[in-house]
Amino acid sequence: MYCREGVKVEDFRLAYGTLDDLDLLVDHRLLMWKEIHPDMIDTVEQSRELTRKWIGSKVSEGSLTSLIVKNSEGGVAGSGCILIKEDQPRPGSSQMRYPYLLSMYTLPEYRKMGVASSIVKEAIKWSKDNGFDRISLHASNQGKSIYEKLGFQQTNELRLKLL
Repeated sequence: MYCREGVKVEDFRLAYGTLDDLDLLVDHRLLMWKEIHPDMIDTVEQSRELTRKWIGSKVSEGSLTSLIVKNSEGGVAGSGCILIKEDQPRPGSSQMRYPYLLSMYTLPEYRKMGVASSIVKEAIKWSKDNGFDRISLHASNQGKSIYEKLGFQQTNELRLKLL
């Protein structure tokens, strides 16, 4: 299957990240925020060290899982993260934790090639495989259509019911 500019989806490889990918995850999170809020670039950059500490602590404690897509030469095309968040009791679900998809970022030259979709599909699979009944996220205007195509529904958050 081909996407934009003749690049095959199969030319990309998705892998789970490690603490060794911390700088990449921080860079992508900040790039995401800079695109969402171009008027706040300085403020976003000022959050770098706090973001680094937060992501590092969440990876170390096992509550944040990262997904990284690389091209056939090993260059990074995009990434995203799954954060396990504590939840409150609610009718219809006995689960007190849920996966939250965050820090989705695809480098501009790889957009419209299935990079983000592959990350989201893997996050859904990971969530199902780990017994969760839903996955949530907040979407930028640019990313909203990707999530909706994969079944996420608008609530006060975007949510996909898994079970």
